[in-house]
Amino acid sequence: MEPEAVRKKFADPLRREEYIEDLMMEIDVHVRQLVDVFRFALKYRILFRGSGVEFAGLRDYVPEQDDATRIDWKASLRANKLYIKQYEEERDLDVFILLDCSSSMLFGSQEKLKSEYATIVSGAIAYAAIETGDNVGFGMFSDKVNISFEPESDMTQYYKILRHAVDPQYYGGKCNMGKTLSYMLNMLKPRTILFIISDFIGLDENWDDALKMMGGKLDQVVGIMSRDLRDSRLPEGVGYLRLKDPFSDRTVTVDVDKVREPYNYLAKRIEDEIQQDFQDVGLGFVKVYTTEPFVQPLIKYLTLG
Repeated sequence: MEPEAVRKKFADPLRREEYIEDLMMEIDVHVRQLVDVFRFALKYRILFRGSGVEFAGLRDYVPEQDDATRIDWKASLRANKLYIKQYEEERDLDVFILLDCSSSMLFGSQEKLKSEYATIVSGAIAYAAIETGDNVGFGMFSDKVNISFEPESDMTQYYKILRHAVDPQYYGGKCNMGKTLSYMLNMLKPRTILFIISDFIGLDENWDDALKMMGGKLDQVVGIMSRDLRDSRLPEGVGYLRLKDPFSDRTVTVDVDKVREPYNYLAKRIEDEIQQDFQDVGLGFVKVYTTEPFVQPLIKYLTLG
């Protein structure tokens, strides 16, 4: 869908509010599982380099209530009684969501545009983190950082994020991720978990250098690759297709049978390289298609790493 078509679709503020309500209903379907996982993962600071908590002492182990992995076996053996370690949490964590709103995110061959799918992912993460008691910040970028909200823990931040994420005025342009990450580097504090939600198409040069710098500063960085099926592979039995570059508007007509194999190979190679860029420097990465539920892959990462 063209940026202009998106602008026309949501030109009526009332229609945009109705659309936000629909998104919130879809987020509600997924968010409860995510809240429980955030509460667990962030409570024990699984995503932190350090523990993120201070040792506060020992107490009796309560079967079927306490996590057996927290048993202090040395103290328990000495006392001939099971004790678990108690910790006091540090509640100065920020969660920051950085959403790609470049032109390629306005594409969709399935039920949802990538931008719509990414908005649902952003909303679910924001709601879960706020519900858990942490601060959530939000930014949208294409050629530049279009908007950036300071982290807050009030639920009004969730509604603010959704309203901006569906506003067509912020969409369109190239994906200058490296420039954006370099800009955000000085904005985010070290105890931050950064979620980058993007299709990772049309990246600027040396973006991975900026990613490494961001990963070196923050407690954790997680890339969530949101892709349409046609980003990764071309369909069979369709004959000719007219394809358009979302950034230059250049169009070509291709015989799909002739280009399918090299297209699919190149798409997979690029996706694998981006994933490897994250994993080589110890950062998180989750790949999802707009036809798939995103909660389970994200939960798997948050709990298992």
